[in-house]
Formats: sequence, C-alpha cells, structure tokens
Amino acid sequence: MIAAASAAVAEQTAQPTAVVQSDAEAAATRVRAAGEAAKSAEIAVAAQDEKPADPEASKWPRERAPMPYEIVRSLQFLQDQVARGNGPAIRVQSMLLRRYGPTFLALKPETWEDPHNRRAAALFVLSGGPPSVLRGILARVTLTPEDRPLLEGALAYVENRSADAERKLSAVDLTYVESGLAAQVNLAVAQLQQADKPAEALRRLSQVMLVAPGTLLEEAALRMGVLLAEQTGDQKAADRYARQYFDRFSASAYAGNFRARFAAVYAARPAGTEDAVIATIADATATIPRLEQLGIYLAVGRRALVAGNLTLANKAAAKALTYDEAGEGERQRALLYEVASTLTERDFAEVKATLEAIDPDALHPADRELRNAAMDVLSEMRKPMMAGIAGTEAPQEAAALSPVLTRGAAILDAVRDDLKKAAP
Repeated sequence: MIAAASAAVAEQTAQPTAVVQSDAEAAATRVRAAGEAAKSAEIAVAAQDEKPADPEASKWPRERAPMPYEIVRSLQFLQDQVARGNGPAIRVQSMLLRRYGPTFLALKPETWEDPHNRRAAALFVLSGGPPSVLRGILARVTLTPEDRPLLEGALAYVENRSADAERKLSAVDLTYVESGLAAQVNLAVAQLQQADKPAEALRRLSQVMLVAPGTLLEEAALRMGVLLAEQTGDQKAADRYARQYFDRFSASAYAGNFRARFAAVYAARPAGTEDAVIATIADATATIPRLEQLGIYLAVGRRALVAGNLTLANKAAAKALTYDEAGEGERQRALLYEVASTLTERDFAEVKATLEAIDPDALHPADRELRNAAMDVLSEMRKPMMAGIAGTEAPQEAAALSPVLTRGAAILDAVRDDLKKAAP
C-alpha cells in the first residue's frame, strides 16, 4: 500500500512543468490527486508505525478532513509552480483560495487551538485568502498575546490599514515559526516599508531570500529588491539581485513584469556609465532566451531616449541590431531608436534614407509618432542650411528661429505617455 501510494505521488510530481494543460480544471484535478495520494501514504505509514497494543485502538478513525496547515501546504506548492512558469497554477491557486475560505470559516473553534492552524490562517489570508477568515477567528477564539499581533497584523495588511499592519507585523517574533510564514511576513513588512524605510525593507527582503530559496516569495523579494537597492544607491546589490532573478526565475509567470522593471532601472543609470550599463545587462541576462534579451535592449533603448540619455539609447539600439533572432519589426524599432538618438551627428542624407526606409505601419503607434517627430526635426534642421545657401538670411538667424528644439522635445513626448502606461 505504501509503495503504491508513493508511486502515485511520484507520478504526479514528476511531470515536467513545461507540459502544462490550458484547462484549469485539469490542473486542479492533478493537484487534488497528488494531495490524496500523499494523504494515503501518510495514513499507511501511520498505520504501520502505531501498532496499538489495545485492540480497541484499531477502531479509531484513520482519516480526517485536511487541517488548515495542510491546505496551506498545497497553496504553497501551487505558488512555487507559478514561480517555475506553470501558468494554470495561478488559476488553480485562485480556485483553492475561493474554495477553502468558507471551509475555514465553518471549522469549529477548537481547530484553532492548534498554533499551527492559527499561523496557517494568517498565511492563507496573506496569500490572497478572504479576510473574513481572520475576522471569524479573532471574534470566536481566545488568542495568546503571542498570536494576536500576527493575526491582527495580517488582517490590517489585507484591509490596507498600512500603519497598523506595519506596527503589528513588525512586532511578530519570527525566530521559531515556519520558514514560509517568516518569509511571508517579512515580505509584507518590506512592502509596507519600501517608501519610507527602504534600507529596512531591503533587510527584510534579504531574510526572505535566505529562508525561502526557490519559492514564489523569493521571486517577489528579488523583483522588489532590484528597485529598492537602486533607490538606496547600492547598484552592486541591484545588479546581483537582477542576475539572481534571471538565473532562477526567468520562466516565472511574473517575469514579464520584472523585465519591464529591469529596463526602467538600467535606462535611468547616470550619464557616463553607458558602457558599464550595457555590460551589466549582458551579464545579468546571459542565461535567458535571446529573444527576451533583445526585448530588454529595445526597452532600455526606448526609455533612455525618452529620458534624454542619447548615448545609452544608441548603444542599446546598436546592441539590439546584433541579434540575428530579431524579426523585421524589432530591427525597425532598433534602427529608429539608433537614428533618433544621433540625428545631429550623422550625415543628413543617410539619416533621411534610414528614416524613410522604416515602415510606419510596422511600428507601435507611439513609435510611429516618434518616427514622424524625427522626420520633422530632420526637416527643420535642413532649413537653416538651405536658407544660408539661398542667401535670404544668415544661418545663425535661421537656426535661432527654427523650432528644432521644440520638435526635439516632441520626440520625447511622442513616447512618454506610452511608457508611463507600461511602467511598473
């Protein structure tokens, strides 16, 4: 019996995460089957180990409904699948949270006398479960002074009572609690502190990374850590967190969000560090698919152009042009950013020919406006030269009257609103 149950568990857990069904119900069935097989194995082991001396003991029930802490284990398993790129696991997790919220509310008060279950309830709600679970426990169960800050703090957190949540959760002693709960509480407190206490928030995030490696909690901590480290001026830490994220979680369901954050951070690095920025991006993204690398260089080039760092915009675009995997659309974007960042430094005829060769219909609407603005700027730049040749006015006077600077600003405005919409 033990061997059969163990084989069932192995069969369920050995499936590669790359083979994912699109049907959330099918994914939920697999997770439930794995849980049932695991429970059968536990029951079988317990039956062999106990060997009660009292014959009457064999009549005791061998099965029971899953306890809250066991349900939370299943939830954590699903969360870790999300970190590994299992898209349907997100929907199954949502189903589990909806299903077990009412179940938790219906449990007898004595269930919550077990401290494992009380902590599981806090973790369940911090993971997205309904806050009514904690309201019910707080109303019906007498809690110890050690437990109350955790449950009250978790409830305040999900109810967006930030000051109360930070005060209560910061007071929780995490020394001897389960690693998953310690990581979840530290992550919540870091989120509450990131605006006003970024250094303390970073310390909390480092604890998450330490006690919950390979989990969705570490994935979230690394995503936040890059921004906070950059904000506090610790670029080496930001670079390290970015490299760790790409090495461990490039397949995460939230990796697209991180790539956008990463591009925003590195496009904003100060002028004079452009070569180092490109080298750092290459190092951090070395292990991810080349098409994703290409997308990052294009995003950095575009953001740098809008921010006015034309050197970085040019270097990022030039790097993107080295990718053989780039399709026609990506190549035209890279050419556009490269040309727009060097309008005044290149031969007029060459720039004009390059811009005219870029098919506006193949561009995103914001990039199309950028191309049009660049063409207008190029036209205005041509007028002073033509005026000087015609002798109608001095080149200096024509340049002073030319709206080149105004049109140059239009290049940046053409994509600024679009970037704001995409900003994390």
